Amino acid sequence: MSSIIILILIIEFLISNHILRGFKYFVNHWTIKNNLELQMIDAGFGIKRGNIIELPKIVLSFDKDFKSGRLKIKNALKFDKKLDDTVLSSALGKYIVERHYLSDDNNYYIYELIDGSVSYRLIFNSSDTFLEYNNKISPYKLFLDGRSMVKLQHTILVGMTGSGKSYSLYSLIMQMLNKSVDYNIHFADPKGSSLAVIGSAVNSEQTYVDMESIIEGLEEFVERMRARKPELKTLLEDKVDADYSDFGMTPNIFIIDEYASFASVLASEDKKTRDKVKALLYEVILQGRQLGFFVFLVMQKSDATLIDTALRDNIPLKIVLGNSEQQTYVTAFGAGVDVPNRHYQTGEGVFTEPVIAPEPKLVQFPFLDFDILLFCKRNARDVITGVPEQSTEKTGKAVDELCSN
Repeated sequence: MSSIIILILIIEFLISNHILRGFKYFVNHWTIKNNLELQMIDAGFGIKRGNIIELPKIVLSFDKDFKSGRLKIKNALKFDKKLDDTVLSSALGKYIVERHYLSDDNNYYIYELIDGSVSYRLIFNSSDTFLEYNNKISPYKLFLDGRSMVKLQHTILVGMTGSGKSYSLYSLIMQMLNKSVDYNIHFADPKGSSLAVIGSAVNSEQTYVDMESIIEGLEEFVERMRARKPELKTLLEDKVDADYSDFGMTPNIFIIDEYASFASVLASEDKKTRDKVKALLYEVILQGRQLGFFVFLVMQKSDATLIDTALRDNIPLKIVLGNSEQQTYVTAFGAGVDVPNRHYQTGEGVFTEPVIAPEPKLVQFPFLDFDILLFCKRNARDVITGVPEQSTEKTGKAVDELCSN
């Protein structure tokens, strides 16, 4: 009789750890779940009932490639707040919690897991491989890494020196330059650094390096947006919930690099000028999505003193690269948001986006092993002329030096 009981227990153990999905799945499931249960007991999640310690029900599953998984833990009155605040990644081996939330009925906490040892970084050793990959992406979408793709939208890109912020920005710009739909890009670089070099290669007439020209360029940008309103309004009569992309319209992007420098100089201007610039930015951010006009703000810190909270909150795509201070994450994403705890390499960080990343999600921007400046010049040649050839060596060095920062 005892042998039958033992056999039943063994069968139950094997089935509960999904042996039918394969030995590798079984070992992975049992190892992770067993470690999690032991650490939950140590952390006081067990309820003692006589001589038995009862843990909340745990449901664990993995994708076929084991790169990601899903953990569900049964909610209870005793553990509700504790489950919300506890960082479980340390109990999950190589897996980290990328985001967590309550199920619709509030009965389970659901944790989305990724294998922290897996890289989603794309490596492009030539411009041809970059173009080949980009051609597979929708003309109105941008890829961030090998698993994350976002629709073109207002964006904040934050990263300290050495975080890979510049190259990450350039990977987005180069995608825009090689879509089946033309992109109209404005480049504002108040420090006249690497973005100004790239901008001059792409479109010197829409590259601005001083406050006066930046404001004039922003005014022109907003005027173009206003001019599109009646055209789009007519088209929307047949498709009321559509936007510019449904009609094959040109996207327009206004990039402001070193936004902190821009905000600092703007603060020294008279009140009329400050109010005008603020009103222009608000108009684009609040109305531009449907019309196809977007702002990209690039900075080292997402400081509340540099960018209005209301303005920032209306920018859907927020990216923070590198190992930033906690306050930077709070300012960018809001208080009470969990950021995956790891040491971020160059070009790595987290982002939020309403559709695919409501909570901070890991991002690993591509490695670009080819001449970015030459790439931009070649892809702008049919549109823009007048970039002095003799400046190529000088500007190429400038890009290399400045991008390293």
